[in-house]
Amino acid sequence: MNIKTTVTKCLAWGLCLALALTLLPPTALAVETYTTSEEGIALIQEFEDFRSMPYEDNGEWYVGYGTLCDPADYPEGIDREKGWELMEVFLREKEGIVNDLLLEHDISVTQYQFDAMVSMTYNLGTQWIQPGYRFYTCLVNGIAQYSEVEVVNAIATWCHQGAAVMENLVSRRLREAYLFLYGQYDNDGPTAYGYVNYDPDGGSMENHTVFYPVGQPYGDLPVPTRTGSTFKGWFQANGMELTALDAAVGRMEVTAKWEGGGSGSTSKPPIDVSNWVNPYKDVKSGDWYFTYVRELSAAGVVDGYPDGTFQAAREVTAGEALKLILLAAGYQDMGSAEGRHWAANYLDQAVTMGCLAEGEIADLNASISRRTIARVAAVAMGLQPQFGTAPFVDVDDGYVLALYEEEILNGTVVNGQRFYYPDQGINRGEMCAVVSRINNWNYTAENDPAQSGYIEYANTRYPVLPNVPVAPYNTDLMVLDGSKMYYNDPAYRTALGIDVSSYQEDVDWQQVAAAGYEFAFIRIGYRGYGTEGTLNLDKYFQQNLTGAKAAGLKVGAYFFSQAISTAEAMEEALFVLQALNGQSLDYPLVYDWETISASGARTKGLSNTVLTDCAITFCTAVAQSGYIPMIYYNRPVGYQHYQLDRLTAYDVWFAQYADKPSMYYNYRIWQYSDSGSVPGVKGKVDMNIAFVPY
Repeated sequence: MNIKTTVTKCLAWGLCLALALTLLPPTALAVETYTTSEEGIALIQEFEDFRSMPYEDNGEWYVGYGTLCDPADYPEGIDREKGWELMEVFLREKEGIVNDLLLEHDISVTQYQFDAMVSMTYNLGTQWIQPGYRFYTCLVNGIAQYSEVEVVNAIATWCHQGAAVMENLVSRRLREAYLFLYGQYDNDGPTAYGYVNYDPDGGSMENHTVFYPVGQPYGDLPVPTRTGSTFKGWFQANGMELTALDAAVGRMEVTAKWEGGGSGSTSKPPIDVSNWVNPYKDVKSGDWYFTYVRELSAAGVVDGYPDGTFQAAREVTAGEALKLILLAAGYQDMGSAEGRHWAANYLDQAVTMGCLAEGEIADLNASISRRTIARVAAVAMGLQPQFGTAPFVDVDDGYVLALYEEEILNGTVVNGQRFYYPDQGINRGEMCAVVSRINNWNYTAENDPAQSGYIEYANTRYPVLPNVPVAPYNTDLMVLDGSKMYYNDPAYRTALGIDVSSYQEDVDWQQVAAAGYEFAFIRIGYRGYGTEGTLNLDKYFQQNLTGAKAAGLKVGAYFFSQAISTAEAMEEALFVLQALNGQSLDYPLVYDWETISASGARTKGLSNTVLTDCAITFCTAVAQSGYIPMIYYNRPVGYQHYQLDRLTAYDVWFAQYADKPSMYYNYRIWQYSDSGSVPGVKGKVDMNIAFVPY
């Protein structure tokens, strides 16, 4: 039976899931007995496909049916029988993760719903099983509260690699969504739903990719925001505006059109790409360089070839590079030199500026090295060479470092190491990225909070709080090596640590300690973010606390708060103190309040004053009991919610998953990743570095 036909005949697309599930009356299973069905295993094998030889994907190595491996383990490859053996181990781990989620929140599901969740976890790990993410929220709050469209979007949103939408992930997510909804392992979810990929063009919005039932009106479209600008609508590359009454199609790319102002982040107005029609048959929206090519093509800076191609992989010549860089840095178009090479005037200009030595470039039609490009770009932009620990393992160059600091160059990360390949040429796609960044670079000091008096974040300006200490760290000295972050400043003695909860299940703390980790934060418990807001003890808390201490790690603890009053914050503090029962901690006892995007989140609309009062109440209570208080936040919570000038008495644990942190105010511990790999810990784990160990 065709699911799309069945759904169309039986339901309006907006019916709530409670009605939709009457198509296939579910029989809830005992939560202790969940294992993947044969149909579920076959579906995962179909998605993953079998690969006999190890292969690399996004920095990780896999073999067989998408199971992690060391590339040296199988030099001769494996057969399907061995692939199944590896898959079975991997599958049991993912089943355990899903079962733990269901047990923790007392969720009853059907066999096919469990299979859909295991398939997601097999592919995504625990990424989606976090408070604040939509599908997790749907499960915890009760699936029956959500419409089909909401559930499809909650699942299908996990379809990106970086910022690019991956069509294979779109197809997989939609099939998993329809399996979860209707129990059909072979279904037409990918044809029943399409998506719109929204480019806010410097604006801010929550979800950039939204899924819609094909053939139905799009309905209300998202509205982005951008400081100083008025949103005028969403437009396709052909100039046609997308409206709420248009019927949804398989896929669409649209860009926001703005009137007045700018993005607030650069000194140049953004290039209008709303009327750009892609003329290149070899440039697709999923290509990493697409936005750069689109921007420069729309501005007339770059062009393609007569056969309709762009040829992004083709190396740039020295003449092309010099002209592009100098024009992007603000120099006048010097035109062609009569009787000489068309780019000779740009070469003369570069020599006059001191970018190049006389005779250094003998052939303007030959390629140009990345090292030379860095020198030309830095001098043209007025940047001085910088000295310090190089972020790249293959070059230590002051001009390269200067451009890295200004986010013009970022290199390539391979197995946790950053490479620049200084002696290689640069291709057209890479050159577009460099030129775009130079073109959009801020040539003033308006984004320096110390000079401007404002912090620019999420297209909003926040006045600098003079009494709040500024982060003293030189972020250029931070180097990520695999899962470990190092801070190469001799003035600091740092320590590496992890934080865990029941999601990691049983941890071998002896292995963690042996791998060089010195501290751990253990989740004590959490308050639910639904209406009831119940207090819950993390079932692995005592086991983790005891095990980490026995292994010689220094230990701290945290509580996930959703308090909406000081009375509730005090209740949480007393709950935590009772759970600790006088047990000592080396590291702080942390107040971890986080925003929840779910529609029923109890903390929505909580005033910044009340939130700050709650943090102070909790910290005061634990301090009076002899523990070190600490507050955890990320940039949105720190800049937009907490009144930080009232919290200067407490140390900060700051979260930002990046190679370098960009928080203006001081923090003592940085949580730099949520996907670290640590011996003794199943799956991914949060990674931390303490700049001033306790």
